[in-house]
Amino acid sequence: MPHSKVLARDIMDEHPAYCKLDAKISDIAQRFAEEDLTGMLVVDDDKRLLGVITESDLIDQQKNLHLPTAVALFDMVIPMGESQFEEELARLQAITAEDLAQTEVVTIDATADLSEIATIMGDQHAHHLPVLDDGSVVGMIRKHDVIKALVGVR
Repeated sequence: MPHSKVLARDIMDEHPAYCKLDAKISDIAQRFAEEDLTGMLVVDDDKRLLGVITESDLIDQQKNLHLPTAVALFDMVIPMGESQFEEELARLQAITAEDLAQTEVVTIDATADLSEIATIMGDQHAHHLPVLDDGSVVGMIRKHDVIKALVGVR
């Protein structure tokens, strides 16, 4: 099949891993390990996308907390890194998918072609692209899926 004719629906995983907002992080991590996952979609009851959790999110939750610093300039103290500290603290305290999921998610339509998929993944540094049809999740494309399509492997 020529690359230009390959569509998202042709290469997507039609049964991506997903969970609900109230799923426990410990259960999600267990699924990542057992099912060899790289990403998981967080959806509502109607399979509307609410967020994505990746391997990096789970690993980042375990890293050391970076304490904010302050710089003294004349008689002023200028705090630095407070927002990063607050984000990291929230991640460390994450208990459910809602606490950890990335909610600003790049998505793609099921009719997008391979070059559009590759462009979005490259430009957005996205490793996972949820595939939507009429606003509902119908699949997910990983970078590995794109590479397989580029070389003609199904």
